[in-house]
Amino acid sequence: MKSNTKEYKDWVKNVKKRDGECCVLCGANQHLEDHHMFSFKNFIPLRLDLDNGITLCHWCHKKYHAFYNLENTNPVTLLKFFKEFRF
Repeated sequence: MKSNTKEYKDWVKNVKKRDGECCVLCGANQHLEDHHMFSFKNFIPLRLDLDNGITLCHWCHKKYHAFYNLENTNPVTLLKFFKEFRF
């Protein structure tokens, strides 16, 4: 699945709407991005599962992946990141 499909775009829109159009970590409401709690690459059946997505701003998203890269995307590393960088 590519990120330019209608299904994927709808998923992104619904994740952001559910999260109040703001970063769930810092509360920013600009430069928002979707993030898969279970990796997009490794958990194909969960790609469009609304419960597998959260909204992060570009800065928080980039910082998370800098610490845990793309391969270690999972709820455990996400919780560790939230605990360390909660504003």
